[in-house]
Amino acid sequence: MSNLRTVECERHGPQPETFVCQHIVLSLHTRLPVGFFWPRDAQESRPDAWCGECEARVKETGGEWISTAGEELGVSVLCAACYDEAKELNLKDKIGPRAV
Repeated sequence: MSNLRTVECERHGPQPETFVCQHIVLSLHTRLPVGFFWPRDAQESRPDAWCGECEARVKETGGEWISTAGEELGVSVLCAACYDEAKELNLKDKIGPRAV
């Protein structure tokens, strides 16, 4: 039995849910890459992800999602297909892919 939860996407229909920062979601609308980071030890095919700006903030808090790092993250749900699109878009920037 799968533990994956699904969401109903307007573009892709029912899809597994994923979690990203609000800035990655915004990049799907602006088409401007913002970076794409995820935990180095992630076992999921689509681990939680965040942008370069959020990565810089979390480094300031010693890797903890506290204070402004947590407040400005703005965790958002994307369907798996939108996640894949966001990952492809955001890996094109100079910040590059990073497993942290």
